[in-house]
Amino acid sequence: MSINLSEMELVSPNPAQFTDVYQWRVRLDVLEELKSDVEFKVVWIGSSSSSEYDEILEECEVGPLAVGANEFVLEHNAPNWRLIPPEDLLSVTVVIIALSYRGHEFLRVGYYVNVAYDVDTLNSEPPDTISINRLARNILTAKPTLVANEIPWDNEPQDDAMQRE
Repeated sequence: MSINLSEMELVSPNPAQFTDVYQWRVRLDVLEELKSDVEFKVVWIGSSSSSEYDEILEECEVGPLAVGANEFVLEHNAPNWRLIPPEDLLSVTVVIIALSYRGHEFLRVGYYVNVAYDVDTLNSEPPDTISINRLARNILTAKPTLVANEIPWDNEPQDDAMQRE
């Protein structure tokens, strides 16, 4: 692997209002010179029943990255709550940050997010219509889920299956 994730830290307030901006400090250790930028995609899982409610919150490229330690802040807006089914809005969901190189995902970091009202009375007796100014989110940053994939980097041959992707 040509890149190691040494840290991903939520630096924006947590818990926070549902509509607040997210800011993540990302530290990557680049082990060899890269010919292309690293692609980031942040996805909010809007419903566990269908991927049609997944929302891309940010897509960007970062680079060129120098060999050694690289640090930057990844900032993105909150999901559009109107696109999330009302029955799925007040629940636990996931935000995924995927890192790719030359179209191949090499790392996926997932965080559980609890979405609830900021006062207990609204959680025990929710209003008929969503009160967005009272919604809060709490990202469970202590236990992210990490999935690493082997990919072809610049100096590695691609097998036939990877060339067809």
